[in-house]
Amino acid sequence: MAEAMLRWIDSEHFETTSAGEIRGRVHPLSVEVLKEIGIDLERETRQSVQELPDAEFDYVITLGERAPSVHRNFGRAEIVHWRFDNPAASKDPERRLRDFRVVRDQILQRLRLFVLVHARPLATPATLSLKAVTGATRS
Repeated sequence: MAEAMLRWIDSEHFETTSAGEIRGRVHPLSVEVLKEIGIDLERETRQSVQELPDAEFDYVITLGERAPSVHRNFGRAEIVHWRFDNPAASKDPERRLRDFRVVRDQILQRLRLFVLVHARPLATPATLSLKAVTGATRS
């Protein structure tokens, strides 16, 4: 979700790349809650961190319940962890959808603040890797 939202907020100053611990489809509720705000993830798949190109990143933002150990050397990248509860944890479908909306809104708020603080005219856009750490529940 975070990669798509940052691209939506400010693709002029940031090139985004997203990867999770495992490769796979984006969680269907991520697709649904992003569609509610006008972002289409219908055909998106998530690559694993190991599949990321050998590019330099300025920032690596990890998302999840706990900060992961980063298994890859991101060189000079500033690594930031944003803690979020797992929205897929609830057994109740209505609660789970509500939790996905809450996490979506929290990520969106943090990304807007991130852009306000870090966006500046650059010769080349900053590269940002967004690494999800809760399997299929984050994109």
